[in-house]
Amino acid sequence: MTSFKYSDENISAPVAYSSLQTMHSVAEIVLPFYSEEKSRTIIEEIWARTREANDKFNRFDKGSPLALVNRTAAEEAVAVDDEMFMVLEMCRVFCNSTDGYFDITANSISRSAGKGVKNFELDAGRHTVSFSDPTVKLDLGGFAKGYALENACNILKGYDVTCALLNFGNSSIFALGSHPYGDYWPISVEHPYFRGKCAHTFELKDCALSISGKNRRGAGHIIDPATGDNVVRDEMLAVTGPSPMACEVLSTALYVAPREKRRDILARFKGYSASEIYCLTDGTTKVIKV
Repeated sequence: MTSFKYSDENISAPVAYSSLQTMHSVAEIVLPFYSEEKSRTIIEEIWARTREANDKFNRFDKGSPLALVNRTAAEEAVAVDDEMFMVLEMCRVFCNSTDGYFDITANSISRSAGKGVKNFELDAGRHTVSFSDPTVKLDLGGFAKGYALENACNILKGYDVTCALLNFGNSSIFALGSHPYGDYWPISVEHPYFRGKCAHTFELKDCALSISGKNRRGAGHIIDPATGDNVVRDEMLAVTGPSPMACEVLSTALYVAPREKRRDILARFKGYSASEIYCLTDGTTKVIKV
């Protein structure tokens, strides 16, 4: 389901807004300065590419390529297309570079203890994936949104767009250029205990932001790969940097990782910053740089 709105009341900065229900959340685009026709063309291409990613990487859709892999890769090697193979290769690299705290096999019954790359094998020659045992399952929920946002940014840059804001589910955001009437895009994080209250504001320009933490009900939904337990911490973990995909991976990995290991993991990713955001019941907020 999509929506599209366009306003040219301000002739110096006409603006298009569109939203799409996808990846179990709502994705939004704010696109200033273009005609309505051009805005529709750009946004429709982004949404088409986003739907493709959702259709391919949704493990809950029994007809998706990822669901097919999960059903059969323990019995026989499954051939996948170039994009799926590339994504799985990238996830293996991210697993290694985060000491296993980012692990797309975290939902599996067999615990990897930080070695999730061993739960599935990739054959580059045959473009196949196979599982080490029948309990292994792949879950791209902590990756696909950032990957789709990265694709959206590349489409914008292909049209030479220099000003836009993309928000995928309030957890993965990219600010292209600066706000039409400012030096940056001010992006606020809502306080979990007070609806509508700002906990912290990030000033983004040509920069991605990803946030990981508990859901609004206070429940954990991110899994510790070593134990299979949901991680429930007091803080939110926010990561900023040039790549939406890397930011999403890092915010997930750093949220799961013990606090004493976070700085070492982050140091491997040049150009990225991370913050622990502690929201207190009295409405105040404490922000600590990793």
